[in-house]
Parts: sequence; structure tokens; C-alpha cells
Amino acid sequence: MGKYGLFSLEKVLKKFIKNSVLRNILSVQCGDHALSPSKIPFPFHCALMGHYKNGAYYPMGGGGALVKAKTNRLKALGAEIRTRSGVKKILLQQNKAIGVELENGEQLFAENIISNADPHTTFQRLIGEENLNKKLQKKLAKTTYSLTSLILFLTVDIDMTKHGMHSGNIWRFTEVDIDNALSGIINTPLLELKELPGMFISCTTLKDPTSFDGKNHNFEVVTLIDYEQFKPYEHLGKNRNEDYQNFKKQLCDLFMVSLEKEFPGITNHMVHIDLGTPLTNEYYINSTRGNIYGIEKTLKQIGPFAFKPQSPFKNLYLTGASIMSHGVAGAAHSGVATAAKILGERPEELLQVKADQKLRVLEAEDDTQWPQDVKRKIVQKQKKFRESGDIII
Repeated sequence: MGKYGLFSLEKVLKKFIKNSVLRNILSVQCGDHALSPSKIPFPFHCALMGHYKNGAYYPMGGGGALVKAKTNRLKALGAEIRTRSGVKKILLQQNKAIGVELENGEQLFAENIISNADPHTTFQRLIGEENLNKKLQKKLAKTTYSLTSLILFLTVDIDMTKHGMHSGNIWRFTEVDIDNALSGIINTPLLELKELPGMFISCTTLKDPTSFDGKNHNFEVVTLIDYEQFKPYEHLGKNRNEDYQNFKKQLCDLFMVSLEKEFPGITNHMVHIDLGTPLTNEYYINSTRGNIYGIEKTLKQIGPFAFKPQSPFKNLYLTGASIMSHGVAGAAHSGVATAAKILGERPEELLQVKADQKLRVLEAEDDTQWPQDVKRKIVQKQKKFRESGDIII
């Protein structure tokens, strides 16, 4: 950290590795940061590579399993979970947060308010520009956010293991220079592309065998883009017109051109296809300009320059991907940091392993080690699918 903490990944790799192809191989996962090797700080990429060193992890039941587990625990502790309850504004009393007002006019009051929204959503939309001091306004004006994304949701009725797919992730780039490839995605109008310069490919039914129905595999395929390409459609709200739907259809076709090169013949086996856009991100998570990772993790926006759990307003705290780091691990650790700040403890004091807590780690592609309850779940899933008459819902 002391020697290379202030350098970009590209700068450190160039210092030690002369072969440009090898440098780009070691940089290929920069897409996980939504930043090029010339921008991502070296320690952030080290943390990512450390995460993948012994294989990454995927929760049985998908990302929703994490939400379900936390929701169940919160309810057990007496918490009330509300959905479809949009927050209109954070209520202030002088410089102190005292509650929130919902979109339906209902007001809720609490000792502490914690915002998981990004800084612009929290301060400019929920607090209001008129309540911000000049220092905070200046910081927000300089803050930049991560890129947004297109996410293709695809179901195919073909055995993908025979086509080279596995439980891991694939970053597919059309050229060796990762910086150029990422630049090509961001700066070129999407409909001018012949294929996607870069894309992330993940097969969730191979990561979590309990989700596989015995016939259909599910893919999540992602590419990074700039929000400006969807700005002409942001006024539509929920009323997505025919022009927008046609644009999505053309983008789905573009995805399939690239997927066809990776898995020849896959287009002939499509069962379902849909596309999530930057407007999808805005609608579901209220992220500024549809960003996927909170603030951009450049050197000037991390560590001492990052937003802190304690906001400038008393009793208002921040958490989420904009506070420490991005991704599941980064966002989760930010929650621990925020809780520690409120409780007046050190984060490590909150991360004590209890005797009754057990974590099962199973190899997704080695069923010899799967316990009987997992095997039963797979059998039941496939039996239910067969009995449904091959209807996909």
C-alpha cells in the first residue's frame, strides 16, 4: 500500500511486465470495476484478484438468497420490512435528520437514518440542494459515477457444458488492448457496432445447479456503456414507447452476434430473451444515471477522499457501494463500517463468528461432494419442470 497504493494498475504492470499481451491478460477483469487499467487503483485490482484466487463464490438461490437471509434475520429481531414505499425526502430539524417522508405523504421518525442510495440521490434529491453547505455542494459537483450497463437475460434449451461453458465467468474482448476495447464500448454509438467490443458472460444455472431444471440454462450477459446513449429515452418513465422497444430489440440482436461467436448455434436454442438497460437500473435502485457501482473508484474518490459513513448531517449515515468499495463484498463491508460508526465500535468487533454459524462451500461442477439435501432439491426442481409440460414461466 505504501509503495504502490497511489498508482494505477496499468502503471504497476508496465513497471514489472514488458509483454503487453500478458499485461492485458492480467487486466482483463477490469470490467469488474467498470474502469480501464489506466484508471483503476492498483490495490483495488489486487483485492479483486485475491477474491478470485481460490475461486469465486455464488449463493445457492442466487443474489435473492442474500436478501432473503437478511430480511428473515431483521424480522426475527423485530424489524419491519417495507416494499413499494418510495422515500420522497429526508426530514431535517436544523442540521439533524429526524425521519423520512414517503411518497404517499406518510412520515416515519427514527433516532438514526441510514441511506443506501448514492450521494447525489441522498443529498440532492432527498435532502435538497438548498440544505447543503458549499463544501458538500463542491464535493458533489466533482463526484463522478461508474458506468452503467446493459444486461441480457437469456434462456437456452441446450447443454451448455458441451459448448465450453462452465460455472466461472468469461470476459470476452474483441481486441488485446483492454483500454481500447472499453473505450470502444463507451464512445461508439451502440447501433454502429458490428459486435460488442467487450462483454461479461455468466451462466447462473451452472453456478447454482439447484436452479437448473434439467433442460434450460440461464445466462446473464453484461456490457458496460455510457448513460448518454439512453438519455433520449429518460423522459419516458414507465411508458416505454415503440421506439424504445425497437432499440432494445436491436441491442438484443447485437448481443447475440457476439454470443454466437463464443457459442456457435446458440441463437437457434433461445427460449427467452430480455434486456435490462440504464433506465432499468434507475427504476429499480434509483442510481444516479443508472450507475452500477456507485461513485467511480478513481484515486481521487477513494480512501480519505471518499464519502464517509457519517454524513455532514447529524444522525444521517451513508452506506453502500459509494462508501468503501463496489460489488457484493464492498457494499457488505460498508454496512459493517456504518453499523460500527453508529454503535461506536470497531468493524472487526462486529464480525465475530458464532458457534452455530456454518458455511457450506460446494464445488459447482463436482457433484460427488454434494450433500443429499442438495441432490434432493435438484431432483425436485427437475421433476417439477417435467410435470409442468416444459412451460417456462
